[in-house]
Amino acid sequence: MDFRRIDRNTVQCILSEEEMNAYGFKIEDFFSDQEKSRNFLEHIVERAGEEVGYEAKSGMVSMQIMKMPNNDLAITFSDREREDGMQSMLQHIQQLANLISDGVPEELIHHRHGDTDSPAGGDKAPGLSEADQQLADEYRKHMEEVEKKRREKQRKLLCAPRAYRLESFADLERFAAMVNIDKPVNSSVYKDTDTREYYLLIKKGKLKLQEYQQLCESISEFSVWCSQQPYIEQYCREHFETIIARQGIGVLRRLQSENQEG
Repeated sequence: MDFRRIDRNTVQCILSEEEMNAYGFKIEDFFSDQEKSRNFLEHIVERAGEEVGYEAKSGMVSMQIMKMPNNDLAITFSDREREDGMQSMLQHIQQLANLISDGVPEELIHHRHGDTDSPAGGDKAPGLSEADQQLADEYRKHMEEVEKKRREKQRKLLCAPRAYRLESFADLERFAAMVNIDKPVNSSVYKDTDTREYYLLIKKGKLKLQEYQQLCESISEFSVWCSQQPYIEQYCREHFETIIARQGIGVLRRLQSENQEG
């Protein structure tokens, strides 16, 4: 779950489909199981308190939900001065069940307390007013920016340098021998002189993301993944002995080739 504070009374939670499944919760439960929804939302509020210091002093009566393209769920909730906040919110979510459509993955659900007096489970919810439509458009634009930032963050994480620990130099050689990439691989080899273990640092460099991912997956057979934090290269330089500073995989392959020829 990714929590962020919008303003003093408003918090947004980005929840992945996997996380919802882990809690045994589906988006349809908002409309079919009020008690389950209440428990789930109360848990979200508790987590918001832990993550961003949110305090629901008077209950929640305003809620916005957006289904993201990758089936993530964006939940934005606000605190208002009403004691029946949670109950009111659940009732109005149920009124909007007809707005959820598998054919429209980014369908926006939006309701503010007082917009409609229709009872829970009543007729189809009326269309949005001009003011509400403008608010919905602004919210959609905001959520598109959130999704864009999330994707950029995810891509940076996927492209980050990765360090792998190997028990012996022979493991390094066996891995290098199976690498089948024509492009130079930005990589370095380090040794922990205390444990006599080796570390291979790999960077994406000019590799395509798919090539980089496949390379990192292939090394798992010979090593233990340690980290992909941005500072990992500096850490390796400061704490370990540098064995091959640049193009480590290429150097190992050339050494193997020379040994075979000799």
